[in-house]
Amino acid sequence: MARLQIHFDSRHVTVDIIVPELMRNAKARGKTAAEYYSNRSLPVLWLLHGGLGNSTDWPRYTQIETFAEEKGIIVVCPTSENGCYTDMAKGIQWETLIMDDLWARVHGMLPTSDKREDNFIAGLSMGGYGALKFALKYPERFSYVGSFSGGVEIPQEFAVGEFRLPQASDIFGDPDKILGSSNDLYWLSENLKSSGAPVPEVYMSCGTKDRLYGVNAKLCDRMKELGYNVTWDESEHDHEWRFWNIQVEKYLDFLPL
Repeated sequence: MARLQIHFDSRHVTVDIIVPELMRNAKARGKTAAEYYSNRSLPVLWLLHGGLGNSTDWPRYTQIETFAEEKGIIVVCPTSENGCYTDMAKGIQWETLIMDDLWARVHGMLPTSDKREDNFIAGLSMGGYGALKFALKYPERFSYVGSFSGGVEIPQEFAVGEFRLPQASDIFGDPDKILGSSNDLYWLSENLKSSGAPVPEVYMSCGTKDRLYGVNAKLCDRMKELGYNVTWDESEHDHEWRFWNIQVEKYLDFLPL
């Protein structure tokens, strides 16, 4: 297993990348090293961290390296600090950084496939919100999306002054303009479904002890009403890494790998 870390210019933005090794990748057996690395066919999981986290969270707190090795998938873990994977009104343009700059770098320097059917995205808490947002906003890039204990109503909380981050206005700007915008998962879900464009397969989960259980179940029901294929999973957990370690393995088993 190779572990890479990319640093973006002077802003100290980091990205951790997990690359499965040829000899340990069961799917690659029978191939030479040249065939393995020159054929741009490896699938990619874009895996997003939660609030107060960073790009090292998933490799440190879960067995994602083991799971990625078994599945033969590259895992990309970008940092978004507390920026909600959004082009901030006052601050770093996180969405552009990840969806434009990082997307080009990953597919330019690694033996990856940039096809929709080979790119998947998932995240926990704030990262679950970001994963759903990116999958619904860029449906031509991602075929599957996973949200574990997602902060799926961050925009709704911000609109009524309940979002906990003190710099929320720097992230989203005017609270009167966030609902019905491209940062609103409900609006994105409805807009994509009515557009006729391909929609992602959706995996959602939340612990039954988690304060976010209700809002996740609510969005799940709404997406099902709109016609999305949504797989739901729950267990008796709180907002915790024990749950997310279980969920990322289940999500990888859910993917067509």
